[in-house]
Amino acid sequence: MPQAELIIQDRELGTIHFRTNARATRFTFRVREGQLVCSCPPRFSRSDAQKAVEGLRPRLLGMLNRDQERTATRLIEPGFRIEAEAFTFRMEESRVSRLTMRQRRGQLVCHYPPGQDFSPGYVQEWLVRMIEESLRQHARVLFPPRLRAMAQARGLDYKALSIHKTKGRWGSCSSRGNINLSLYLMLLPHHLQDYVMQHELTHLVEMNHGPRFHALLDEALRGTATQCERELKRYDTDVFSLRSVAGEGVEG
Repeated sequence: MPQAELIIQDRELGTIHFRTNARATRFTFRVREGQLVCSCPPRFSRSDAQKAVEGLRPRLLGMLNRDQERTATRLIEPGFRIEAEAFTFRMEESRVSRLTMRQRRGQLVCHYPPGQDFSPGYVQEWLVRMIEESLRQHARVLFPPRLRAMAQARGLDYKALSIHKTKGRWGSCSSRGNINLSLYLMLLPHHLQDYVMQHELTHLVEMNHGPRFHALLDEALRGTATQCERELKRYDTDVFSLRSVAGEGVEG
């Protein structure tokens, strides 16, 4: 029976998400949040999905293992930096008694005392939380006027904009015209931020991802939509986005 979305639990590979893509001609696997996600041709069946998994099993296991290795070594510690166009983060040893964050416009600096141990989980969780909160604050200042200007230029009107810590997707647009943007957009180059915003604005006209949607989006981006979509796959929705290679994938 044809599927629109399917989840398979595999003994070796764990949870695998299969999602229909109207433009897909084959099964393309990627790792997202430690799990395999597959972009599938329209009207695929469970049998088709299982055959694709079996044909690529060794390579899929390799993808998961490499993702686990990258995750295990990703620590925020001296030397860790974020250098994005709209946001920077760095670590600085200082004469402080405890970890301290100092924020300026578009910048966040973590001051740490000599001998600070960064390995405990609670330290890493605090650092990530502080970076994410700074990203959120900056996004709430920068994104609304940009999105509003884009909408006005296209003669579109959305109801509301919200900024959330959305994992796995850069943005969304509801049927009521409410747009949600991920705070991790702050880590993307400006032209990819524009791509995501224009993508969600286009959903005000076309809720699906059919040919008309892609034509309207490409027009808004002056013919660069496909290039931006490919480039966006290099990034991920987390504070390590600029340090990881999120675009690895295999096809079958």
